[in-house]
Amino acid sequence: MKYLLLAVLSLLPVFGIVSAQKQYMSSKDSDPEALALMTKAGQAYTGKNAQINFRLKVTLPGQAPQSSEGILYQSGKAYRLELEDYQIISDGKTRWVYMKTDKEVNIYNETNGQDWISPSDFLKLHTATDLVFVLAGTRSDGVTVIEAKPLKGRFEDYSKFTIGIKNGTLNFINGLSSDGMRQDMSITSVTFPTSMDTQKLFTFNAANYPGVYVEDLRLD
Repeated sequence: MKYLLLAVLSLLPVFGIVSAQKQYMSSKDSDPEALALMTKAGQAYTGKNAQINFRLKVTLPGQAPQSSEGILYQSGKAYRLELEDYQIISDGKTRWVYMKTDKEVNIYNETNGQDWISPSDFLKLHTATDLVFVLAGTRSDGVTVIEAKPLKGRFEDYSKFTIGIKNGTLNFINGLSSDGMRQDMSITSVTFPTSMDTQKLFTFNAANYPGVYVEDLRLD
């Protein structure tokens, strides 16, 4: 389930070279300049409604890449993720995952995690205590590249992330899983609407999904 959000996800070999020279034990080992850039980019979404359009490419070992486009809507703790095969809706307390091919909706509690990394987590990477950030350089197109090494915690299923920042905003977030799955998410546009229809965007209405099986998997 996590791969859907890398997201909420052109991996470079630089970090492998850097990490061979230094042991990273905690988030306090992050490069201050890299963390400052991450903080500035992440704070752009703080306290705002946001609509983020992106392209997502997922590559599994030995298989051809699968590419799609998606939209993320966010307002406070609520979010809605639109992908080709999935739709994920959350009001901040309850999460509905619609698997379009299977015509099935699974319901989860948002608060207990249930092995889930929400889109908001990736917009707030600068606050993560289970990542170490290292500045990897600036490309010829003006994108500053930051490598993030997961520590034990939410992101431990990944071997690394590569994050691009251009003009102070997030440009891409790429992830490489420990099992070799690669996820490349490029942000194509970001807008900050003054208001959003919370009832329409962040609430699941079964009447709009005729013929779809709904299973409640919430843990009490």
